[in-house]
Amino acid sequence: MRIISVDLRRYLWSDGGMSHILFFHSAVGLDDGVHAMAQTLRDAGHTVTTPDYYDGRTFDSAEQGIAYRDEVGFRTLVDRVNEAIEDIEGPVVAAGISLGSAMAQRLGKKDPRVRAALLLHAGGEAKPVEWPADCALQMHYSVNDPWIDEGMPEHLLRSAARAGARTEHYLYPGASHLFADPTKPDYVKESADLMWDRVLGLLTDLDES
Repeated sequence: MRIISVDLRRYLWSDGGMSHILFFHSAVGLDDGVHAMAQTLRDAGHTVTTPDYYDGRTFDSAEQGIAYRDEVGFRTLVDRVNEAIEDIEGPVVAAGISLGSAMAQRLGKKDPRVRAALLLHAGGEAKPVEWPADCALQMHYSVNDPWIDEGMPEHLLRSAARAGARTEHYLYPGASHLFADPTKPDYVKESADLMWDRVLGLLTDLDES
């Protein structure tokens, strides 16, 4: 497993005012990569919950994971997420990787406990949507990522910005999809370090506000 080396010392605070982050896995399930990314947030002092909406299943490829998603149905996965987090008190930050971004995005739109949605390697809407003004939105993906649907991120970003929400959009070089997952061939250290710097910066701002 590769080690994420972003300098976390400047994000550590002693007043206990850190975020509770719901961190949702990608289509391959709650694997070692998700745990490594969640640990980066924990090392910065945050509480991280990693709901397993695949019921313990992990897959070796995105194609296998997507086949399972389609077999079970997205609605069932959403129901599993809702059940897993129903007793968690807010405020929280919803974050997700790839498919997990869809879960984080949905919570950002609909769940009043969520004060920020962090969408890593995915995100977007087919048309403008209602976005709450008090929920920050931050998106990260590679500029040539083949899994990103043209135009859909812009619909979401404009919806959040028009609502008055803090809205941040970051593009990274290349076509790597899971570039911040240190266990995947897609991993790009330079992009991952920069992404974490931006994510932790937003979380610090939230915790100070």
